[in-house]
Amino acid sequence: MTLLQVILLSAATILAVICGTLAELDVGIHKHDSLDTWFLVTEKSSYVISASAQGYLVNMHWGKRLSHLDNLNATVTEPPVWSQVMPITEAAEELPIFGGLRYREVVLKAELPDGTRELNLRFEGNANVTGDSRLDLDLRDANRTELLVTLHYELDIENDIIRRSYTVRNGLDGRINLSKALSAAWHLPNALGRDESRELVTLSGEWAQEAMVETTRLSPGVKHTVESTHGISDHVSHPYFALAQVPNAVNPSTEVYFGALAWSGSWEINVHTNMKGYVRVAGGIHHQDFGWTLESGESFTTPVFAAGFTDEGMPGARLRMPRHARKYQKKNLETQKDDDVYHPVLYNSWEAVAFDLTYDKQIELADKAAPLGIELFVVDDGWFGHRDNDSLGLGDWYTNKDKFPHDIKPLADHVHKLGMKFGLWFEPEMVSPNSDLYQEHPDWVFYYDGVPRYESRAQLVLNLGLPDVRDYIFDQVSSHIEEAGIDYIKWDFNRPMQGVTMHSYDRNPQEAWVLATEGYYELIARLKEKYPKLWFETCSSGGGRMDLGLIERSDQIWTSDNTRTNARLFIQYGASLWVNPRSMYGWVTDSGAEEAINMPLSFRFHVSFMGGLGIGANLNHYTDEQLAETTKWISFYKDIRHVIQNGDLDWLVPPSRVGELVAVTQTTYNGEAIVLGFRYDSPFPATGELGAIRLRHLDPEASYRVRVWQSDPEETVDEVQVSGALLMYQGIVLPGLNDGMFRSNVVRVQKV
Repeated sequence: MTLLQVILLSAATILAVICGTLAELDVGIHKHDSLDTWFLVTEKSSYVISASAQGYLVNMHWGKRLSHLDNLNATVTEPPVWSQVMPITEAAEELPIFGGLRYREVVLKAELPDGTRELNLRFEGNANVTGDSRLDLDLRDANRTELLVTLHYELDIENDIIRRSYTVRNGLDGRINLSKALSAAWHLPNALGRDESRELVTLSGEWAQEAMVETTRLSPGVKHTVESTHGISDHVSHPYFALAQVPNAVNPSTEVYFGALAWSGSWEINVHTNMKGYVRVAGGIHHQDFGWTLESGESFTTPVFAAGFTDEGMPGARLRMPRHARKYQKKNLETQKDDDVYHPVLYNSWEAVAFDLTYDKQIELADKAAPLGIELFVVDDGWFGHRDNDSLGLGDWYTNKDKFPHDIKPLADHVHKLGMKFGLWFEPEMVSPNSDLYQEHPDWVFYYDGVPRYESRAQLVLNLGLPDVRDYIFDQVSSHIEEAGIDYIKWDFNRPMQGVTMHSYDRNPQEAWVLATEGYYELIARLKEKYPKLWFETCSSGGGRMDLGLIERSDQIWTSDNTRTNARLFIQYGASLWVNPRSMYGWVTDSGAEEAINMPLSFRFHVSFMGGLGIGANLNHYTDEQLAETTKWISFYKDIRHVIQNGDLDWLVPPSRVGELVAVTQTTYNGEAIVLGFRYDSPFPATGELGAIRLRHLDPEASYRVRVWQSDPEETVDEVQVSGALLMYQGIVLPGLNDGMFRSNVVRVQKV
């Protein structure tokens, strides 16, 4: 009997027993009374794991919620086994390892003390359930039982998401070397028919063009990979995936599987479809140049790979992952625990002065910002060392006395007296070769002996795997926080890694890739622990560190250096698949408002109303009329930000690449909605009017007050009171979008 037959017969036996069990399943984790079978049940999904008679852990179901144990029976069949089909390769193993007859994507590969590079992990009965949301399952190598791998499952019940990772523990006498340690493998059921298929949704990009939504039709026998090998999560692709069933004439399915990696270093997600239509998704730390040593008694835990299921299409996926990110952000950060503490309206002075900043120029800008309603004033790059351009000074985190003769504190004090918080920019992981720090510690950067230290943007990368480097950065940043009374820091990272290794290191020097990311996490944690009220923004030449791992550890994410309104519609469309609204900042700037283009200030504000609001324009160039309008729009935003920052951001009309560029969003919170409508151009105003826009997530039985604003925040252009049913099933017309260029609306929908 083949292994696959054993697994399937074991499954059939399990299901025969389960079939007679009619106990209703509540949310949480349930183990069968007599079988090694676990049901992980969320509000609308179920994930079922079973151990075969041979001890292999396999996935039995991932999809719609099963209300009873016997619901699973109808889903299991026994396909024929052919001589060239390797049974364990076909099995939906929870942890596919390198070893045995496995020839699809594997998750874990290790070299044991005797040189063996194959594992044979089996479940031997030890499982721990903690509360209603945590399951740990132990696997041991059948030939070396001292080698233990514990699979971790954590349920986000209300968002239908499972967080997976595992821990490898070396109980052997010698050293184990890991060469691949992805976080999880997910298994999707087949797509039912040869002519039915799924689309893979991923996010590609470049600098200033982040989070571009791409769709790829899956094909049998083809593996798709999205990845970053830059040492950070990066712009070129973001660690997110979704797999959507493509509806057709006989199958109107809206099922979507989706997930994101909580990791800010190099990463990969691989999606493979076999000839039967079954899909395996595996992802985690990128295997390129990865290595980790486990001495006897040591352990290694992979990053979290969070994934979920919805039958509500891509809008359902867009709803759940940002909610999940927000949940763990609130869990981890003192600054995020209260939904009624809103992210401040910030002003960043970079576009006004760039490197030509001085105390007097910052005072002038602060004095102009405060009356507008700005709540946080941020000094960007150029305040330190000899930083007169982007080739100088990184690493020398002492105040430039030519620019700030009395240090930063007098400016911070002035900002505080104006009623604003004060923020400061850092790029602590970088060093300029001409800096004092590099001259004193050239061995603190990543490098190989005998290989050029390749500069990018005239800078090198410090090795955060070194405790001395982390301590130096922590002390430098902390000293400014304490001396100046800093409330917020913007932490940047402007080049990829190279020469990543460790020196004078008696373990695997390839550990440097992981140590760098973990060192970054440690620094954030130390700063947050010492200064629990400190606000932290992560940035990497824009959205190069826009990942779940950092959303859960920081207050906000800089989405992109590109602040053009048309670009931001596309960027925010992609980013909102996994970034919660209050973490996703949009800035009102002069970008895209060249002299030849008369772009209304209202349009720029409305695009920035999808999350946290920032102003980056040069206030010295604003007219009195523009300053007055800016003040009114900021006040308007503050009146609706409880919805914007706490609500669910949905897209009723996704941004189109055709010339008109129409987009409509809806953010909903506690029965109230804010609808933002945009039209970049209307080439046929007489015949090209937009149809009615149907809203979502309202109560069809309730009555709603609907008010519409266009270019004036103090004047509504329309106001009606209608039912939720009419708004959702017939929709509303936004005539203000039908003529001219750069037209936008804000619609406030409130239950009465």
